[in-house]
Amino acid sequence: MGFLSTCFAVAALGCTPGATSAPTSAVLSGAVIIHVSLGKYVAQTQYGQVGGYSKNPLTIARGTVVQFVNDDGFGHTASSVGTNGFPKNGPGAGSLNQSGSDFAQAGWSTGELQGGGVSQAFTAATPGTYYYGCFFHYSSQTPMRGVIVVQ
Repeated sequence: MGFLSTCFAVAALGCTPGATSAPTSAVLSGAVIIHVSLGKYVAQTQYGQVGGYSKNPLTIARGTVVQFVNDDGFGHTASSVGTNGFPKNGPGAGSLNQSGSDFAQAGWSTGELQGGGVSQAFTAATPGTYYYGCFFHYSSQTPMRGVIVVQ
């Protein structure tokens, strides 16, 4: 098979029913959007100081789909730090990789969202309080930390 034939064959696979499609970075219809921006949305709440994410804290019904959108021109993450408050240390280096699809999954993370990036969809399947933060800015002067309450 020649080079051009191989290229056409590979291109055709993308159109084959059932073939894996490339990931998209689109906002899903009906998803609740959490905006991400360093130095914005700072507030003192019943959960402690939060900032960098809006709406924060976010209270949603079980079954809600959530996505994060980075409004800045540089990278951030939204990464789980647990369900028992904000620990002293933020998310570890593993949070730079996208993982999870449900807030109840330990270690969920958007991965590094570049400027303008949209995260994968997260489902809020289990009631609870979920704390999260940015790998890069968790302990900054204006810490990027957030809370999602699923009812």
